[in-house]
Amino acid sequence: MAPDTPRKPSGLQVRFGHPGRLLPETRELTLVILGHLIVFMLSIAHDEIVAEMVEDGWFIAKYAERFEILMGLVLFICWGALTLRFVTILRCARAGDGLCRDCSQPHGND
Repeated sequence: MAPDTPRKPSGLQVRFGHPGRLLPETRELTLVILGHLIVFMLSIAHDEIVAEMVEDGWFIAKYAERFEILMGLVLFICWGALTLRFVTILRCARAGDGLCRDCSQPHGND
């Protein structure tokens, strides 16, 4: 941080735009939601992806169904891990609601 950056009396840094977007928790939640979206899109098209890979010679045609099931299982595990992380983030947000991250006191009480 530059020495001439203005600060509020509470010690919070003044930033352009919405400062909540810059918090690590917000970025983590955004990435988890983006991960959900990517896994969802892949799960919709995983049979076509395997078919294209067989056509391109990546897999043997007689094992295509097994690779499709394996890919579905991997996507299911990824979806579950992302969901668990999402729930953990929400639980932490609920537990810390209304508390200052620096001093663990309710906001507004100096």
